[in-house]
Amino acid sequence: MEYTITCSGIPVGVASIAPLSGLAHAPIRVLPAYAMIREHAIRVGEELGRGRRLWSAVDGDFAEALARSWRGGRLALVDALGVELGVASVLLLARAGNTAHVVVDARPDMAHVEAFLRSIDGGTGGGWRSAA
Repeated sequence: MEYTITCSGIPVGVASIAPLSGLAHAPIRVLPAYAMIREHAIRVGEELGRGRRLWSAVDGDFAEALARSWRGGRLALVDALGVELGVASVLLLARAGNTAHVVVDARPDMAHVEAFLRSIDGGTGGGWRSAA
């Protein structure tokens, strides 16, 4: 399905994401307003770029951490009817000269709780046990 990515209510790109579940991602077709946030997307892309670093569970959930560090205005995902979707976070990332991508955190709430619990014990699994 096609979704529009907005920044502070302004459409900046369109992406086909199927299915919209978990950590969904897709390349975006940029719209003219993307130019106002391009540098922010490149900064995020560089932070996650090849050879930069692996994301550790100790650093928390990467989607939440990078969404909090975004400085380009509020990002949102809008469906074909113009309704903003209730997803945990939306990220735009790019590398200079390459296609921009969107990452949408559409995980259920329990996935966020698990990511948080893993960050408390350093991702080793120690100190956290299943209730079963």
